[in-house]
Amino acid sequence: MVTIEQKLTLFSKLLNQDIKEEMDEKFIQLEREYEQRIAESKFNADQEANEIVEQARKRAEIKKVELMSRGRLASKKEMMQVKEEMVEQFISTLQEKVKIFTQTAAYLTYLENMIKSLNGLSESSNQLMIYLTSQDYESNQKFIAKQLVSNGIDEDKLSFEISKTPILGGLIIVDTVYNTRIDMSMSTVIEEAKESIINRIIRAIGEVGEVVHD
Repeated sequence: MVTIEQKLTLFSKLLNQDIKEEMDEKFIQLEREYEQRIAESKFNADQEANEIVEQARKRAEIKKVELMSRGRLASKKEMMQVKEEMVEQFISTLQEKVKIFTQTAAYLTYLENMIKSLNGLSESSNQLMIYLTSQDYESNQKFIAKQLVSNGIDEDKLSFEISKTPILGGLIIVDTVYNTRIDMSMSTVIEEAKESIINRIIRAIGEVGEVVHD
């Protein structure tokens, strides 16, 4: 005959077994949920990591483009500055050479040929004002007057003054009645040639740039 104690023992075993089975099932379920959550977390983590990497890549690309743009802009500014400096240096050197040239006998030949090239002045009956450098006014005024007279201009129509603006050499002729002006100054010759000078310098810089990049 089964005693009460035996029944309680059996009941405890059965109870423990039911609990164990239930707990095992729950543990299995929890493990599945845990694995699923881990998988989801890993997926989300991978997505977040990919997004972070992609954002970083985009930022890096934007920064790269920005730096390249800044570099190109800086290079252009530097190149423009170099061109301007070279033009200024060239013009300054040319002006110094012109000043030296005006001290030579060849300068007188230049003046003679230049005055011969003037047309129509002999037909004017108006007074003409001739503007010269201080050097030409002091040293070459008579020579210039002689060349103008040889070109058919009445000497009585000629008046000479020192130019208030720097003209380097040559002369400026002003009709005092009509206020017309013939500018044969060497400073104007240089100014008119400035665009050609700039273009030559730009080409020269371009050729040097190509050699450096090669």
